[in-house]
Amino acid sequence: MKYLNYLLAMLLITHSDVFATEISASKFEVDPKEVKHLALNYPTQAVEYYKKNSAKLLQLNSAEALSIYSSLLAAASKVQDIELIEELAQHLSDERLVPYSQPYTFTVVNVIGVAYRLIGQLDDAIKTYKCALKHSQNNVEKMTAKVNLAIAYRMDNQPAISFQILQSVDEAILNGRRKAGLLVVKGNTAIVLGDSKSAVEYFIAARQYYLTDNHHRNATRVTVNLLGAALIERKVELYENYREKLRATSDTYLPESDKQYLKWLDLMSQSVKSNVISEQVANYTNRHVDLLLKGGYENPVRMILKSLNAEFLIPQEPTKRPLNKKLRANLAKRWCQDL
Repeated sequence: MKYLNYLLAMLLITHSDVFATEISASKFEVDPKEVKHLALNYPTQAVEYYKKNSAKLLQLNSAEALSIYSSLLAAASKVQDIELIEELAQHLSDERLVPYSQPYTFTVVNVIGVAYRLIGQLDDAIKTYKCALKHSQNNVEKMTAKVNLAIAYRMDNQPAISFQILQSVDEAILNGRRKAGLLVVKGNTAIVLGDSKSAVEYFIAARQYYLTDNHHRNATRVTVNLLGAALIERKVELYENYREKLRATSDTYLPESDKQYLKWLDLMSQSVKSNVISEQVANYTNRHVDLLLKGGYENPVRMILKSLNAEFLIPQEPTKRPLNKKLRANLAKRWCQDL
């Protein structure tokens, strides 16, 4: 499920070629598109860019400032910098930017919802996404709010509500990566609901949409989701077929958490094939279970082990990430008076 974090950034910021051009944090740039490139692909550098240029950004009283602050808030959320998230949210609600805010209301509220979700404050995320939905001005914005809301409900252990919301999205208006993104979320929700067969179909379709649009990084990452669903379904031949397709790209496109999960899947595929948990797999799972669960793979890991009567290898209670520090409530209060 770790792929969902990437998907959220994708839904929030217009995705460009995966080999985005880096801009120097020491060079002040006011092009919102360049900052979006940086925030999406290099969030740590985006944070550095802001810290070096925050004073200069305060001099911008324009729509561009709103766009830049929104992108930087997305980057701060990805690196989970609590203080910076709150600081940027305050800038977005500054009086100096009110004259330019109306066209950006949905984007601003949605990105605050993303921040809450990535920090793990799901109740706040759900409330904020509902507000974003009210502010949506077109079908794409409405779809984005619904998908993010569905993700938050699924993460809050309410997958049935998540599925209902996803079913309300008008797929006819979607194509390319947006259609693929919706299918990925549907696949992850289907796994939680115990429908791995449908999940396999959703992931295969999403992968093809990404490949058609030449989004190879996204196609690679959703393939990892597909491999987990294939093992839940005990379809080893399907697993081996798509596993082979990752050979040339996995090291380039996959983050370390995905690589760790993929290594576990490779070991598990042999146990699924033999229908017996080997001692090697049991030992490996015991040593790395915390990393797998923290990486966001609890549902597929649990279900794959269940298919082999080996659930005893992981904790039985759902894991919840402790919140060492929380974001203030109502960061979107200016736009969401009813929160």
